[in-house]
Amino acid sequence: MKRKICLVLAAIMSVSLCACSGKGEASKGTSAPGASSLETAEEEKTTAASGSETPSQPAAAAGGEKLPSGPVEIQLWTDFTIDDNILVHAVDGFNEAYKDKGYTVVLDKFAGSERSAKMAAAIEANQLPALFFSAWFTTSDFVHQGYVADISDIAAAVKEDMFPSAYEATQIDKKSYMIGLYQSYFGMMYNGDMFREAGLESYIPEDENALAYWTLDEFDEILTKLKDYFGGTEGYPMGLFAASSQADTFMLDWLCMYGGNMWSDGKSSAGSDENVVKALDTMIQWMKDGKVNSNVATKDGTEVAPDFKNGLSAICSAQISSYNSTIRSMEAGEFAECDLRMAAVPVKDGGKDTSLMANYIYGASILENGKEDEMAVARLFLTWLLEDKESLTAINTNAFPCFSGIAEDPAVVADHPMYPAYTEAAPFIWDFTGNVPGYVSTRSKLFPQLQAAFSGSKTAAQALEDYSKDANEVIEEYTQNSLVLN
Repeated sequence: MKRKICLVLAAIMSVSLCACSGKGEASKGTSAPGASSLETAEEEKTTAASGSETPSQPAAAAGGEKLPSGPVEIQLWTDFTIDDNILVHAVDGFNEAYKDKGYTVVLDKFAGSERSAKMAAAIEANQLPALFFSAWFTTSDFVHQGYVADISDIAAAVKEDMFPSAYEATQIDKKSYMIGLYQSYFGMMYNGDMFREAGLESYIPEDENALAYWTLDEFDEILTKLKDYFGGTEGYPMGLFAASSQADTFMLDWLCMYGGNMWSDGKSSAGSDENVVKALDTMIQWMKDGKVNSNVATKDGTEVAPDFKNGLSAICSAQISSYNSTIRSMEAGEFAECDLRMAAVPVKDGGKDTSLMANYIYGASILENGKEDEMAVARLFLTWLLEDKESLTAINTNAFPCFSGIAEDPAVVADHPMYPAYTEAAPFIWDFTGNVPGYVSTRSKLFPQLQAAFSGSKTAAQALEDYSKDANEVIEEYTQNSLVLN
């Protein structure tokens, strides 16, 4: 029963207690970081502290630069939604390994909602941390502003073991500014029990750990039968939302359902791509036909998951990390147990049936804080982390690993049986940001236009044309002011 297996998946967030165009193929790395538990690592650290064994240190800092004289204390800021113990273990391991040199990393973990204000205050006060763990789509803006260091040499050292989706997405002008630590594919979560009750059992893979790949025609049939299933109730087949940019990636996935491109040549092409316009028209028709909720214009992305959990919908937007948290909530008895599954977004591109899933990269960057000693220790920390198999594995398994050696390690797969399915999904992964300068700011331009389209005050074509115009003004401004592109 899948629910039993989910108990294993729930270990992802507590592992420290026991331990539409760019698509790429998975690379096969030669190294395979081990899956030793963090309990074992903790025992090793205790042994080292007693003097019988010394924690390992990299032979030298990446790049071979001279290490500073201690003491040097650096801050590690992160908004990772990850068990605190995982990061604490990594920080403690480094501090123990380099206590003789007087190097100390201090962890500051905060909510993502605090990130913008916290970073703005640090920039204003010239008090940026040396290390920053966050999502690439937010970090990339800081790269263009000149606050993130080029770490191409550190990234190149592990390139062969990284999935291209993780390595290439964190580059700007062929330079690396982040080491991906985990990634989270964004597609759909669906209730298998509701599918069966609606007569849709044939669309559920036999393998409970497999991703479902439906054609767009099949998906329309799925929505039609689910509409009948929910008939006469307040429920609806699938949640769509346009009230804010929260979880906006799901809408970007669907805007590419006919093979259209949201980005082209570093600019927004949504308004000029007839296939993107066709996709928005299709979603509007779904709303009119009752195949999705009727209040798309006022529905917020944060509202669809609660509806799904409460049995008001059968399909919900989800990335791997939110799927895992839903499993944990279900196992904790917070809502009714069900056969929870994941699916890719169906695409019909030029008459060919395919699929896609957007990808969030979460990783480590070094900030240009003007303090050379701190930045040197930060580089040393990243080098050490990439060699510390227990810590690296624990962080990577927060969602789907960025390293093929971890994702394909039999010991890791035993605890995370869905990893092979995500490894096979590599050809369908796309960079929803287009890696355009100012992407985060472009998000605020999209949803007012989507609201206008779903409310009927604008046609899909006009809404997307206006969005592209506004987004490209943002991109142009960021490009002109970018310190890494000029």
